[in-house]
Amino acid sequence: MSDKKHTKLPFDGESKSEAALWDALGELPDAEPSPRLRQNFYHELEKAGRPRFSDRVRDLLGFSSNAGWLTVAASVLVGLGAGALLEKPTDDGLRLAALEENVSMLNRSLILDRLENDTASKRLRGVMDAAFIAGGDTEIANALLLRATNDPVPSVRSAAIGALGTQLGTPAVGKRLMDLLQQAESPLVQLALVDLVLRNGSERQINQLEHLADDGLLHPDIARHVATSLKRDLV
Repeated sequence: MSDKKHTKLPFDGESKSEAALWDALGELPDAEPSPRLRQNFYHELEKAGRPRFSDRVRDLLGFSSNAGWLTVAASVLVGLGAGALLEKPTDDGLRLAALEENVSMLNRSLILDRLENDTASKRLRGVMDAAFIAGGDTEIANALLLRATNDPVPSVRSAAIGALGTQLGTPAVGKRLMDLLQQAESPLVQLALVDLVLRNGSERQINQLEHLADDGLLHPDIARHVATSLKRDLV
C-alpha cells in the first residue's frame, strides 16, 4: 500500500517548503472592499439603471420610432421649401453664367495655344482637348484641320484626323481630308483617314476610298483593311 500523503494542495508533491508556502497562503484573510469603493460601486450601478438624458428627450419628442424620425424629416423639408419660396431672387445665377463663360474662353485659348506649340507632346494634348469642342467651334475645327494636314509628326496628324470626327461631312473639311488621303504617304496617317471615312463618310466618299484602294494608292495593308471592312475582294 502506498505511503503517499494526500493533502489539500492544488497539486501532489513531496516538497515540504512548497507545502508550507501553500499553507501560509491559505491562512491569509479574505480581502474586503473599502467603504468608499463599495459606495462608488452602488452609485455607478444605480446610474446605469436610470434612462439617459438623450433617451428622455427622444421619447419626449417622439423620436423613439421610425414614424417620429419621418415626422422630423418632413418638417425639415417643409421648412427648407418655405425658406426657398420666401428668399428674394439674387443675381447669383448671372454671376455663375459669366464665370462659366470666362472659364470656357480661357480653356479655348489654352487649346489653341497648345495646337500651335513647338513641342509635339503639347500639340497632341491640344488635339485631345480640341476633340470635345470641335463640332461647335469653327476656329478649333480649322486648327485641327491644320494639324491633320501639315503637322510634321505623323502621330499628331493621325490624332487630329480622328478628332475631326463628324466634321468629315462638312464640305470644306471633307474635301481637304479626302485630298489628304490621296497624298498621304505615312501608313499611320492613311489608316486614320481610312477609319474616319469608314465611320463617318458619305456614300460618295466611300466610293472614292474604294477607288483609291483599287488603284494601289494606299499602303497594301491599308487596302486590305478597306476590302475587309467593306467585305469585298480586291481587284
